Amino acid sequence: MRLPVAPPTATARLWLAAALSVVAVIGGAYLLESHGYSWAAAALVAAGVAAGAARFLASSRADRRYAKVLENEVATQTRSLVDSLTATADAERRLRLVMDAVPDAIAVLDRDGRVIDLNESAKRLLAASPDAGTGRNVFASLEPDAAATVRERLSAAFRGEVQRFEVPGRREDNSKNLCAMLYAPVRERGEVTRVLALARDITDQKHTEHQLQQAEKLSAMGQLVSGVAHEINNPAAIISGFAQTLLLDVVKPEQREMLQMIYDEASRIGRITANLLAFARAGGSQRTLVDLNDIVRRTFALRSYHLTTLNIAVSLELSPAEPKFWADPSELQQMLLNLLINAEQALVSVETARTIVVRTVASEDEVRLEVADSGPGIAPEIRAKIFDPFFTTKPEGVGTGLGLSICYGIAREHGGRISVDSPPGRGATFVVALPRDPRREGRPLPEAPAPAPPATGTVTVLIVDDETALRNALLKFLGRRGIQGEGVADGGDALRALRERDFDVIISDVRMPGMSGREFLERLGRERPALVARLIFSTGDTFAPETAALIKEAGRPTVTKPFDFAELERVIRQVAADAARRRPMASA
Repeated sequence: MRLPVAPPTATARLWLAAALSVVAVIGGAYLLESHGYSWAAAALVAAGVAAGAARFLASSRADRRYAKVLENEVATQTRSLVDSLTATADAERRLRLVMDAVPDAIAVLDRDGRVIDLNESAKRLLAASPDAGTGRNVFASLEPDAAATVRERLSAAFRGEVQRFEVPGRREDNSKNLCAMLYAPVRERGEVTRVLALARDITDQKHTEHQLQQAEKLSAMGQLVSGVAHEINNPAAIISGFAQTLLLDVVKPEQREMLQMIYDEASRIGRITANLLAFARAGGSQRTLVDLNDIVRRTFALRSYHLTTLNIAVSLELSPAEPKFWADPSELQQMLLNLLINAEQALVSVETARTIVVRTVASEDEVRLEVADSGPGIAPEIRAKIFDPFFTTKPEGVGTGLGLSICYGIAREHGGRISVDSPPGRGATFVVALPRDPRREGRPLPEAPAPAPPATGTVTVLIVDDETALRNALLKFLGRRGIQGEGVADGGDALRALRERDFDVIISDVRMPGMSGREFLERLGRERPALVARLIFSTGDTFAPETAALIKEAGRPTVTKPFDFAELERVIRQVAADAARRRPMASA
């Protein structure tokens, strides 16, 4: 067995060369001498051998210096390479941390849609497991139509075009969402080798945009309806006024019945326009003391005809305990209307009896609104999702999936809750529980209308309204009731009339061409401040923001068109009596 021998080092080689030189000199001299040569010749030979040894030694020192330089260079390059690898690893780690911290999904795709790299947000968007690696296909989690769109956009990106588009998808919990996508080509040596894909879930953003659009639509609708209501309420008030005036006469029973019908239908027009105005102004009014029973009646009136055409019977079971509480009446009406529409859509596919029950319940601490239908009910697996925005089980084009989510938001905004009870195959009952204001005991409740003071003398009234027929109807009725009046078309004419004579009561419309009700109030306050206390406003739209603000600021009584003339007479006599009480005080 031969043992391995390590090669000699440079130092060992140097000592070996020196030893060989000494041996060569001594040995050469001995051999020459033994063969008869002189020591001089031996010295010459030894010198030659020494020179060779010296050259060998010099060569060995040069090799050692070169090896040292080479060794240092290798060590330097090795350290540089290790530092570069470390820096690259740190940069990659920092880049990965940044990518994973970005809430948007980031992925790198090849031509076939396979994922080359992705961040954590992309894993969640693709419904991939946390330890999922590359190689996943982006088309796997898309619907067929969406996958076709993504393929087309990806091909365009590989042609060098930046692509921006929206695509529907599904979240980790299998719920639907909408993503905004950006495809950016990545070029290497002038050729697109991969595509950087950025994705953002914009479902909530779209929901917010939709709500803003709806708010803008409602605002525009409110302005339109306000103008229409004004134009409708004026002729309705005229019809109602003449009918009430004729009812003061002694007429035949059948004529009285017809006049009463005319009056009732004119009043119905007024209620319909009031309901439309209240709904169109959704979200624009302040919290007031509302009667839930009244909200139910008014909202049902908006939908009753349509429900009848669908053969849906609606039963109202209203609490006799006066379920009053502080709330936004427009939002409550919107919530109930959404619940009615939801029940209506559930009943359309039912062949059996179609019924809806609307129930109100009042307790010491809260009021409850219940809407029950005899539809197919709600499956247990989707019951937890029905209040999610855009979640719907209805066919395409039927509903937006926002109705119940709006109801949820309104209930929460009022400090309440909404829930559903739906036994399999036995319909669905939505329950909205809303708290009563704990400070309600300290708030003044509306006082009952005071009876009209007895007529103790002639009352004079100035009527300011641009509708000639309405002025005439009012003057005829009031004249039959012993109240003298005069009518003018606008505020300017009213100020001139007030300079010529005195009136106990002034009834002014809010919206008039020329001088409006607000301008008339301001002029009256400057020129005849004592007469402001005799002012009554009339309007066909108490929900208009400018009208509501004027009524609140002025603090004056307001009558709504079409008028209930008995109520109007009561207000006139009350204001006249108050004005008469002030006159002696002013004189004193």
